[in-house]
Amino acid sequence: MRKKFKKRPLFRKMGSSHSITIDSTEIENICKETGFSHSQIKRLFSRFNSLDKDNLGYLRREDLSSIPELYNPVRDRIIDVLVSDYGENGQLNFRQFVNVLAIFRRKSHNSNGPNSLENKLRFIFDMYDRDKDNSISQIELLSILQMIVGDNLPDDQLNAIADRTIIELGLPVNEGISFEKFCDCS
Repeated sequence: MRKKFKKRPLFRKMGSSHSITIDSTEIENICKETGFSHSQIKRLFSRFNSLDKDNLGYLRREDLSSIPELYNPVRDRIIDVLVSDYGENGQLNFRQFVNVLAIFRRKSHNSNGPNSLENKLRFIFDMYDRDKDNSISQIELLSILQMIVGDNLPDDQLNAIADRTIIELGLPVNEGISFEKFCDCS
């Protein structure tokens, strides 16, 4: 399902300033993969470089944590999905960064492209399914609920909400929500 990206060098360090550049062939390839325009790729590259404060050529959890727009109750979960599911070894390179952002582009005529409804739903599903068993368990659902509501609801109410959510889908609580069932409900 999720596409793994080639491990060829994407960046070149120039001179002693360690400025990182991307060549026009790579920009063209990324445009074809993602549907982003050349100017959008260049803007995303600039944003990537501003987050990569140590000029490493990749982003780490701490780099992504510095994004002020990403401050919300599930921020750490979003970062975990980005780095663990779309990156490699706790790092997200530019190509991976752009490919994951392409998921959230407006839907195009190509229903199989990176911005397909299925890929959007997969990203959201993966926010819940952290044990990667292709099922959102009651515990995983409860984990997100706790992140969202914090200490504002007692545990027994949160458990009841998680159980009821699964039951309302016509599933036994101990079975969880499959990706297929998740997609059927969207």
